[in-house]
Amino acid sequence: MIAAAPPLAELATRLRTGTSKVTVASAGPEAADLVGTLAIACGDLADGFAAPPESRRRITAHHRAWIAIREIDRAVTAAARRRLAPPEIVKRAQRAIDRADVLIGALLPA
Repeated sequence: MIAAAPPLAELATRLRTGTSKVTVASAGPEAADLVGTLAIACGDLADGFAAPPESRRRITAHHRAWIAIREIDRAVTAAARRRLAPPEIVKRAQRAIDRADVLIGALLPA
């Protein structure tokens, strides 16, 4: 998940510096702090691993991390749809978030 930080930071920088006429608010509230949301997701993931295996705390923490990644995914998708950043930057961020989504999803019970 930490590997997603550089592409997300690059996307967030492009959104904040306004490479287009559209503001970051147009990408949704989640786009305002992509890297911060990722940091919280990492913390939730770590909290889950600190809990006993199969415990309610572990499952809940991993679920919170997964929800945060889904929020980031929605913001990245909105940025792509509205062309708020260059396509190659959005594509790298999307790939990184997709990988994180799959990895966290595998930790959740079926």
